Amino acid sequence: MKGFRTSLVAGSKPPYDSWTFLIVPPELATEWGHDRVPVRGTRSGTPFRGTAARGEGQLRIPIPQDLRERAGAAIGDSVDVAIERDKSPRPVRIPDELRTVFSNQPDVARVYDKLPPSLRRAWAEYV
Repeated sequence: MKGFRTSLVAGSKPPYDSWTFLIVPPELATEWGHDRVPVRGTRSGTPFRGTAARGEGQLRIPIPQDLRERAGAAIGDSVDVAIERDKSPRPVRIPDELRTVFSNQPDVARVYDKLPPSLRRAWAEYV
């Protein structure tokens, strides 16, 4: 796991201006070399899983509000982070209602299958 200290920052462009991110150091971003990298680690000792993605010219990881609250951190706070690529599976539980839609509308299922895992998970949870 790679450890570093960083600050939590707010996104600056809508719709991400209401989000909180931690910035992946440039040397680690260069080493990973991808636009989207599944990661796991700890932030101020609080475990998390997420996806590092390019935005506003940097590789960054969105930090959900509940994770910030559990760690007692806010935008602008410095935090200790230890992260690594997460190679473990990230299954998405698809509810029966969504399976029914996919059965009746295969074109919708194809579009859903092309979404990044985080968006598939968000839609499944929404349903």
